[in-house]
Amino acid sequence: MVSERVVPGINYAFLKKDQVFSSTVGFASIYPEVSQLSPFAQYDLASLTKVLATENVLLKLYDQGKINFTEPLHQFIPEFKDERIRLYHLLTHTSGIRGWIDHRDELNHDELLDAIIHLPVTNEFEHKMRYADTNFILLGQVVKKIFHESVQEIAVKEVFDPMDLTETTFHPEIDNCIPTALVDGKVLKGIPHDPKARQLGSDCGSAGLFSTMEDLIKFSRGYLGLDKTILPFSQSTVTLLFDNKNPSGVKPRSWGWDLRFDPKMHYPIILHTGFTGTLIILDRLKQTGLILLTNRIHPTGHNQIFLTMREKIIQSFVKENAK
Repeated sequence: MVSERVVPGINYAFLKKDQVFSSTVGFASIYPEVSQLSPFAQYDLASLTKVLATENVLLKLYDQGKINFTEPLHQFIPEFKDERIRLYHLLTHTSGIRGWIDHRDELNHDELLDAIIHLPVTNEFEHKMRYADTNFILLGQVVKKIFHESVQEIAVKEVFDPMDLTETTFHPEIDNCIPTALVDGKVLKGIPHDPKARQLGSDCGSAGLFSTMEDLIKFSRGYLGLDKTILPFSQSTVTLLFDNKNPSGVKPRSWGWDLRFDPKMHYPIILHTGFTGTLIILDRLKQTGLILLTNRIHPTGHNQIFLTMREKIIQSFVKENAK
């Protein structure tokens, strides 16, 4: 991908039990000037925010027995009128909540949240897995209702600080950051690419997080059971992620995480991607994983080739991992 200029550069790491192989290839930026890529760079993680921040706050509450995800969303957000929607519908993207908001980017913080809370539930409810940021923005509001602070502030206090992750933050050092897309004539750097994350600020539960390869390896070791104390909840709760939570006939999904299945033994492998060009894929049974960090939207957001190649990478990992 680097040699064919699909992406400016890549940081990647393979995990196999206690072995870690990491590498840095290419450049951090190619516009307005070429700059060198560091293995310690902070990336805009985009949708990895969902599973690393918002979901981990909720998993900690689950682990403490304070919630069990069968609670109706209406219990936390009374303005959301459809009482059929449970927290697990949001976690598995089976809520059927329509995601489209007219003139979304013209709305301010309060208007956008109000529009999301009043989105209709379609007949896809429980019948279709449709991935949507809306689900995790609403989960962010659930966190705010429980803690009386924004989801991003709580993720720092309840997840990143206890894990001692110094480079995982919603307020990164700009000089450490990998630039992303050109927006309104300026290259975004240290500012979330996701427009909703920019509008909602600390209330955004779906995007906005920045991190480094080193910190993502720490997260991954926790999910793989290699470090049993790093995550702020028990390993028995972690094991629940490696399981399909959707009914038969609906595309498989765990809480938050997407799933692939080992081609030989058919057990679940979890993965999640981010729009900016990030990927984590983890096999707890074999204690293996791949972390891929790129800024595939630099300097332009239209990069279909990357998505095709990323899918090829995922399939290659699953195939090689099964040997």
